[in-house]
Amino acid sequence: MVLVAVVCLAALLASIGGSFEAASNVNQVLTSTTTVGVTLSTLISQSQQIFNGGFTVPATTGTNLACEFWALNFTAATGQYVYGNFTTYNPVGFFVVQQPTYQSWVNSGTCGNAADSISTQLITTSYHFNATIPSPGVWVIVFVNSSNAKNADGVLLANLAPVTGAATVTQPVVLTTTISSSTVSSPTATGQAPTIAGFPLLSIILGVALGLIGTLFMRRRKMS
Repeated sequence: MVLVAVVCLAALLASIGGSFEAASNVNQVLTSTTTVGVTLSTLISQSQQIFNGGFTVPATTGTNLACEFWALNFTAATGQYVYGNFTTYNPVGFFVVQQPTYQSWVNSGTCGNAADSISTQLITTSYHFNATIPSPGVWVIVFVNSSNAKNADGVLLANLAPVTGAATVTQPVVLTTTISSSTVSSPTATGQAPTIAGFPLLSIILGVALGLIGTLFMRRRKMS
């Protein structure tokens, strides 16, 4: 009986033992990948210098002309633009026109018409110009001197830029981001020892065992 009581006690104690589980340090690495579009612009070509130097527009002295011209021809495409600046010692008129228009001025004795020009400045000694070419062909930068006494000496810088706007390409770019994090957990019990309302289970087990031992002892005394 004593052996049976001890075995029962051991079994009950084993049954109430809660199981425990410990979590060790855990390192986590999270990787995210994002695809975005990036626009890359490439200039078609560089600007072309069409003139950089001095010029002289003669006076009308000794002639019956109303004015004298100095002209610079250049070939351009639609959408290109001509730009630059000039400075003169004496006032001049400035125009940018198509070659047939300039030739018509020369033939008719006209000293320029702003309505025919894509860039105009009348009676000036200094000017910064910038004009878009509306149609392809030969164009002319024209200086006009209406003085009958003085030549008009000056300096001109002129450039022809490419068609406005640049060729663009769009290509995907992959961006990868890595985020590292660590998590630490303490040991925690996964079970609870069952109890009977009002009596802890361990006290009940000990009471049963002592009762069995006492009963056995009293029987042995009667038998003696």
